[in-house]
Amino acid sequence: MHFGFIKDISAKHNRIIAGLDVGSTKVCAVVGEVHPLKKPGSGPDGGINVIGFGTAPSRGIKKGLVINIEQTVESIKGAVKSAEDASGVDIKAVNIGVTGSHIGYLSSQGVIAVKEKEIGPREVDMVIDAARAVAVPFDREILHVIPSEFIVNGQNGITDPRGMVGVRLEAKVQIITGAASSIQNLVKCCQKAGLEVLDVVFQPVATADAVLTRDEKELGAALIDIGGGTTDIALFQEGNIFHSAVLTIGGGSFTNDAAIGLRLPFQEAESIKRKYGCSMLSLSNREREMEVEYGDGKISRRIPGTHLIEILQPRAEELLGMIKSEISGRGFHKLLNSGVVLTGGAALMGGMDVMAENILELPVRIGSPMNIEGPADFNNPAYAAGAGLVIREAGESLTEQGLDGGNILNGIKSKMSCWFKL
Repeated sequence: MHFGFIKDISAKHNRIIAGLDVGSTKVCAVVGEVHPLKKPGSGPDGGINVIGFGTAPSRGIKKGLVINIEQTVESIKGAVKSAEDASGVDIKAVNIGVTGSHIGYLSSQGVIAVKEKEIGPREVDMVIDAARAVAVPFDREILHVIPSEFIVNGQNGITDPRGMVGVRLEAKVQIITGAASSIQNLVKCCQKAGLEVLDVVFQPVATADAVLTRDEKELGAALIDIGGGTTDIALFQEGNIFHSAVLTIGGGSFTNDAAIGLRLPFQEAESIKRKYGCSMLSLSNREREMEVEYGDGKISRRIPGTHLIEILQPRAEELLGMIKSEISGRGFHKLLNSGVVLTGGAALMGGMDVMAENILELPVRIGSPMNIEGPADFNNPAYAAGAGLVIREAGESLTEQGLDGGNILNGIKSKMSCWFKL
């Protein structure tokens, strides 16, 4: 992959990678530096370091979809400019994450005959291509083809068949698709902002690389990413995603409820939600008061904090109830041996993890970016998607250098170059 924004780093042989998380409430640009593998005895191995990030309010995006091209372009420019100032790097190319109700999910299987008896990378590519050869509607595009297992001569449960001997190779895969027009609109916004799009990733796939441990992916875990406009659900087992869903409720729904219930401007409601928000009345200080400032020259007033929580709690119960229906209603509850990881900005609202444990009946933890170094204020669930986009792209570089950048099952990249010629 060619990076058009590398700035005088050839001497260190490092790679600079940028991820762009275009959400419904904020746009976040993250700049990461991939350090090379050190020689034996020369110090610690290479890794990924965030050298700068920037955010801007998101205007023009709703429920993960572009509704205004020009406003989205300006939001992207604002986040990128902030990240450039923080990192000292001119960003010319990015990896972007997509989500929304248009995301689809299906299973497929492919099989090939192995001519050389020993299975190599070529045979793996061929069987995955055979599995992805399914009828997809003309208005949809394949985002990811993720192998769940390989079968060699009838032996199943194989995660990496390279080097094995056999005459028949099969692959079971999960295919994630998206509406072509929705993805093309987002790519167009990036291009109008002066950015080349290197890869488009289903956001939970990237976020999982930032917040889930290898053991959680292997044993079974649910990633719940509560974004501004949507909530992404991704279920993992044996190292890979096996089910996903997108709910059209997110942190913005909580803010909207607070704005209506307390008769506040949306931005003021967002501010008090972040400062005083809690999802459970039983965990709140019933005597605490909030100071609410009104716009248009109106004076501030103090109101009981319980008024806000009485508004937020029903919405949290509704959201978590929908998540439980998606998980338990499909019989996946018993597969999640590692429990649930909550991430996204709304995961920070007080009591969300406690309520989630009560409703989902599974252990719950809050997920912040891992396996990536960066500023102290970057260790925040709100930046998990941006961190994941950088980690996922960096995995290719680390694998090339001999580091553990990901196995064959999570290293399959999107093939979407035709989308970028708009």
